[in-house]
Amino acid sequence: MKKIYRILTKSPTLLSRSIGWVTKDEYTHSSISFNSTIQPMYSAGRKYAFSLFPASLKVEPLTVSFYKYFNKSKMGIFYLEVSDEAYYKTKEYVETMVAKRLPFNAIGLLLCKTKIDYPREGRFFCSEFVSTALQVSGEIDILKKPNLYRPEDFTRIKGIRLLYKGIIKDAVGRDFKDLLPKETDKQ
Repeated sequence: MKKIYRILTKSPTLLSRSIGWVTKDEYTHSSISFNSTIQPMYSAGRKYAFSLFPASLKVEPLTVSFYKYFNKSKMGIFYLEVSDEAYYKTKEYVETMVAKRLPFNAIGLLLCKTKIDYPREGRFFCSEFVSTALQVSGEIDILKKPNLYRPEDFTRIKGIRLLYKGIIKDAVGRDFKDLLPKETDKQ
């Protein structure tokens, strides 16, 4: 069995505060990673720390740009165990899509809270991308359509486990393998 990690965050940016105000959710951004150091992380996000646009699918390092400046932001790390086949299938999908640098789905982000089902092919917002990737695994039950998925929905996926709750700064350079239950520490 392998583990796929979901990283949920909430920063003090205007966008994050606005999303949090509308949704009342604990987390407003989601990323995905495939190892216990949570690096690299992948998601749909801004290119520059202080500018909402341009934004696209990307690798999100914890030590530069956005996370460097907002390192006191709230963070939750969750994981799911999947078969080797599902793990590699999901990882390949994520890496392939990120390499294409597909554009951010700003309209989808706005419509998500209103529950208006309006998928836009070739564009993603963060939780839409991560939920689509999990759906590709073939083993993870996604609760609703990816374009209606919010970061908070990841906390309710069957079999998901909380690994860490804290701030980004305390996660930098850390291997979370030591927090995994001993019987599942085979990665």
